[in-house]
Amino acid sequence: MKMTNDECRMTNGASASLATCVCIRHSSFVIRHSRTAGFVLLEVILALAIFATVAVGMTNALDQMARSARSGKREAQVLRVLESVLAEVSHQPELKQKTYSFPLTDDRIGASASVAKIKLYTRNKQLLDHMFLVHAEAWFQDGREQLMKRIMETYVYSPNSPDA
Repeated sequence: MKMTNDECRMTNGASASLATCVCIRHSSFVIRHSRTAGFVLLEVILALAIFATVAVGMTNALDQMARSARSGKREAQVLRVLESVLAEVSHQPELKQKTYSFPLTDDRIGASASVAKIKLYTRNKQLLDHMFLVHAEAWFQDGREQLMKRIMETYVYSPNSPDA
């Protein structure tokens, strides 16, 4: 804002109730300083506080995203192992009532399966022979605890299996 020296003097000579103004002439521009210039420090501190609050919120959000990604990865691994166990047990040439235990994988995923002979009937009340229920479980092993346990079951017709 351009001001002449007369305008600057007039502003400085104003009543005491107005904010005092110091005018400095610098390369045809007049720079005005008032008592409100002390609020710049307060504004900077307020801006830093807002930035810090946003940064903490973003850090928490990123941490939650990382935990969710780890959990999703573990669940996908558990489901892959579970599907493999179910396929391995149910595709045997002969099924017998038995329980299978599988060793922990490198990713600390344990699994077990059991085969049970079942009686299934048709709508006409005819017995279906050679029917088995395969029950498989897989879990993520964390120390001594079994976390994220998942279960799958399927019915299998196995004509080569003994009738007993």
